Amino acid sequence: MSRRHSFAKPATTIEDQLQRLVARGMIISDPDLARRWLSTVSYYRLGAYWLSFETPPSSEQTRSRRFKDGTRFEDIIDLYVFDRKLRLLVTEAIERNEIALRCAWVYEMANAYGPHSYLDANIFDFGLGYAKKLAKLEARVAQSNETFIKHYLRTYDDPVLPPLWAVSELMTLGELSQWVAHTRDRKLLKRIAIALGLPIHETLTGTFETLSYVRNICAHHGRLWNRALVKRPPVVKRYRHSLVMSDDKGSGLDNKLYNVLVLLVCLLSRQSPDSSYRMRLVALLATRTSAQLSQMGFPKDWQHRPVWT
Repeated sequence: MSRRHSFAKPATTIEDQLQRLVARGMIISDPDLARRWLSTVSYYRLGAYWLSFETPPSSEQTRSRRFKDGTRFEDIIDLYVFDRKLRLLVTEAIERNEIALRCAWVYEMANAYGPHSYLDANIFDFGLGYAKKLAKLEARVAQSNETFIKHYLRTYDDPVLPPLWAVSELMTLGELSQWVAHTRDRKLLKRIAIALGLPIHETLTGTFETLSYVRNICAHHGRLWNRALVKRPPVVKRYRHSLVMSDDKGSGLDNKLYNVLVLLVCLLSRQSPDSSYRMRLVALLATRTSAQLSQMGFPKDWQHRPVWT
């Protein structure tokens, strides 16, 4: 194990940061513009975007901390703004899929097991964790200011909690995906999967676990461009020719954003065949270089793969 050290880096002023970038070889033609970005976005956040503009490190270095010739501050801002626009598009697609999942699950559950089916522990395989899940929902209901929740609590006293179609609106995507994943009725889950454009319940739950993870990145304004995702989506065979595998053996998907975008486009195409989403996404991607797309996991022939044609 390598020896650990005490942190000794001092805080720096905007002027210090500006001078440091210039000393490392960045072209700053508009210092006022750079100061504004450094003071409103931060040196640290922008640093994740200029890493790819640095020259390769030597064998003794972790980073060269020198910029490639011709690197401009505007290039960093251009990439940052692209990532922000990408987050908005990804968030839109995840939101639409989240609503579709909630709608399908509530419909199937309520019609199969009743409006308050979530109150029956036997319908789920949470085990001892069921009480904790239900307690979290109870707390959400108690704290909610939603009109539909207040109406139920004023009007009814049995059951104490509102029906599934109401309380499900208080669930985050992560919570919703957990309730869905732990629903025992696999035939019910398969019907939901097919309705959403997925073949079986395993791909349904795995896909939405990944989308929940990506949704959290977007919600915290995290970087999507060139990010290695901790959670990978499952292999959906019907979309295999558009996806990128992690190796030649086809044992799993590559962990970059490209595969998530493929699944989002496929799922939205199932829900809304006339959606403009794919065209808007492709238009945004067209503003990037092939190297920047590659850092997101895009294969060289991506535009010729089925989902994009």
